[in-house]
Amino acid sequence: MNKTLAKVGYAPITSTSEKPYTYATPIYFKSNEAGGRNVSAEPNGETNTIYADGLPVIVAEENAGYNVSVELISIVDDIETAWLGNIKTTSGAIIEKNSTDERPRFALIVAKERFRGSTKYEVDIYLNCIVSKRPSRADKTSEGSFDPNFPTFEIAASPREDNKYVRVTLYADELPTTITLPTEASSVSKNA
Repeated sequence: MNKTLAKVGYAPITSTSEKPYTYATPIYFKSNEAGGRNVSAEPNGETNTIYADGLPVIVAEENAGYNVSVELISIVDDIETAWLGNIKTTSGAIIEKNSTDERPRFALIVAKERFRGSTKYEVDIYLNCIVSKRPSRADKTSEGSFDPNFPTFEIAASPREDNKYVRVTLYADELPTTITLPTEASSVSKNA
């Protein structure tokens, strides 16, 4: 059982042409600047069922990844450049251009503090992410009390091209400082 969302971060994908993909060092958002408020990941893919003798005998799901919604405290420079592909000028201004270039790809890291268990964190790492929709820009006036707006990012987490991995979940006492994929155990043949 998890107690709370503990940290949200990302690791830029530095190369998808190399096998396997390579990632830069993970970056975690400072809680008071762009800390995570809510994260939800909805599975993306279709399920096919084959019936025989009036019973479902084969159920196969195409795992096309997840549609991840991430609500943060605010949009910081890192997100503008590393997630949205915007340009930061030498004066500190952010430029958003009309472009058909693909947005940057990254691994999304979502750490949850565990309530019980032998380790402190459960960490989901979505391995091949891209912002699928620019966040809305909305502002409003406060009416006597602090009433903030929080940006929400829609992220497509899809399978990697090299090994088809979508997500890795780790259980650890420390947040990951590198993205290292675990080795798959040999599996028993399904036809055995």
